[in-house]
Amino acid sequence: MLELMDRDVAAETMTDLAGVHARTGCLRDAITCYRRGLACMREADDQDGEARTLVSLAGVYVRSGRHEDATDCYERCVAILRERRDAAGATQTLRALNVAMVGFAPA
Repeated sequence: MLELMDRDVAAETMTDLAGVHARTGCLRDAITCYRRGLACMREADDQDGEARTLVSLAGVYVRSGRHEDATDCYERCVAILRERRDAAGATQTLRALNVAMVGFAPA
């Protein structure tokens, strides 16, 4: 099993790599890396990192047309932020959730 420090490094590395993939349009690879980074963050109980990564993953899901997956990520992020009493962060995430929901709402 990874040591705590190793999980932190793995989480940072995976999210950095995911960002590179997202910027170059390799969305499937970005999703894979964000998910792996999330797993490491959960193991390390890094809720701040988890919330940030969920928002980034949601953005990639939106770009991929996977609006329901994006909505799920935003909702999980809001739950974390509310638990941490970060009202401003939760409000900002709810705004992003609204944008994602518009993408798949029936016309």
